[in-house]
Amino acid sequence: MFKRLLSKVTILLLLGLVLLSCVPGTSPAVTSKAVPSPAEEASTPRQPTITVAGPIPTTKQGDEQPKYGGVMTTGQPAEPVSFDIHQESGGQHPLYLTPAYNGLLQYDPLSWPEEKIVPDLAATWQTSPDGLEYTFRLKNGVKWHDGKAFTSEDVKSSLDRIREPPKGVRSPRQGALQPVAQVNAPAVDTVTVRLNYASASLASNVATDWFAILPKHVLEAKGDMKRDIIGTGPFKFKGYTPGTTHEDVRNTGYFVKDRPYLDGIRLYLVKDDATRFAALRTARVVYLPYPYGVSPAQAGVARADTNLVVQSNFQPTLHHFRMNLEKAPWSDPRVRKAASLGIDRQAFIKAVFAGSAILGVQMSSAGPWGIPEDELLKMPGYRQPKEVDIAEAKKLLAQAGFADGFKTSILTRSEEQHQRRGTFVAAELAKLGIKAELVVKAAATYDDTLMRGAFDAHTHGTATALEDPDLRYGENYVTGGGRNYGKYTNLRIDELYEKQSRALDVAERKKIVREMLMILNQDNPDVPLAWSLTQIAHTKQVRNYKMASSNQINNKHQEVWLAE
Repeated sequence: MFKRLLSKVTILLLLGLVLLSCVPGTSPAVTSKAVPSPAEEASTPRQPTITVAGPIPTTKQGDEQPKYGGVMTTGQPAEPVSFDIHQESGGQHPLYLTPAYNGLLQYDPLSWPEEKIVPDLAATWQTSPDGLEYTFRLKNGVKWHDGKAFTSEDVKSSLDRIREPPKGVRSPRQGALQPVAQVNAPAVDTVTVRLNYASASLASNVATDWFAILPKHVLEAKGDMKRDIIGTGPFKFKGYTPGTTHEDVRNTGYFVKDRPYLDGIRLYLVKDDATRFAALRTARVVYLPYPYGVSPAQAGVARADTNLVVQSNFQPTLHHFRMNLEKAPWSDPRVRKAASLGIDRQAFIKAVFAGSAILGVQMSSAGPWGIPEDELLKMPGYRQPKEVDIAEAKKLLAQAGFADGFKTSILTRSEEQHQRRGTFVAAELAKLGIKAELVVKAAATYDDTLMRGAFDAHTHGTATALEDPDLRYGENYVTGGGRNYGKYTNLRIDELYEKQSRALDVAERKKIVREMLMILNQDNPDVPLAWSLTQIAHTKQVRNYKMASSNQINNKHQEVWLAE
């Protein structure tokens, strides 16, 4: 999968560099054995799988040895809505919260492009031959940042909270744990997870940053972690000044020997893209990470700067226009189809991402689950030129009683990229006679508005930690999904979702996913616009950081160090 993605990314980025050349310049928990991929599991007989922890090997740059000390400074345009990582979904949250936490499993931070799944709080883990039970033996001597001992009850509490959230607790990733029947803690250092059916994606999901283990004693005392950050991770929370900074300091009692290298992490809120990039070029910050990173133009400038490093990757973030199906006229499938036909995806990629993005439906055309681009370009809504699609869109609006169009509103976030999305979609809808007012809100207010369903439509970049149907469909398109803000429901989609989740044969799973994509293309609960190609930049001072395929893994930074 990643070889295909990397190939496509490379081609697009090289094309981007040709264009940019004409633009003036502007200012220890790793294992000796990785978990098999779903494809490998499907093609080989199941055997008990045991994975054992050992020290993470440190990569060297030349003859350099890692150095201790220093504070890694970063800049981001968005603040956390709350500190409760289980309840939030915005891509900024892992950056703020993950350095303080650990999960049962993790992605090896130094293994790209393989992205091996390895233990984190687990010392070993074993899968039964039938794939229906996972047994995790936990590391001994792990302490929470408040000094209390970490136990198996903390793991059980967190996994149960995600899969069966208590009243008043939101769980966007509940669907990822749908296969789980029961979580048990038979001993202080042992957790067993019993499944209803073997799952091809369970370990992949649990290894992402969103599945951080939270302290049971704090959850029981306070009910949530919205104002508290108490973890077992390499960094301890120091302080947060809304609108300004978020700071972490080195956890001197971290259970991984001799880690982390950094004294701390300081994250500045810098809303303006140009100001953030200028701060990198002058080394006021040393790292511009996911989910915003740097623009294609900024990446071109950074590559020409001998003090900067650019890393690029496909990111499983779908930028789309999503309608509230409980509100007229978006409740009418003809109106939604008209919007899908009328919006020019290729123009969106050029206008919003300077060509640095990928076409796709609800799954990317670059990955194994989507529709190949050559086929996609023949489909209504994606084909060029747009005249035929626009004529069909106007005919559908007339049939629905809106020959002269209608008024609506588009909710969007205040960050620059978000507003560009909303402005573009509004202009495209205007060509159909649909007059859309842009409603711009800061991240916290925006998220609250989405969760309450108090919007007509919205533009969004919906990221998942992995490009896997269990996450993408479970969160966004299954009835009651944690990020199904438009309240879409189709019982056939729900049925197929569970069927594909149970399918261990990759070919069979792809066939089911294809049927789901065709249904979504008819129902149009959203209008897929593009999939991200993301570029991040950092100074050459930052060492041992490898950009992953998602902004929702590899944010602990326990291996990162700063050269002088």
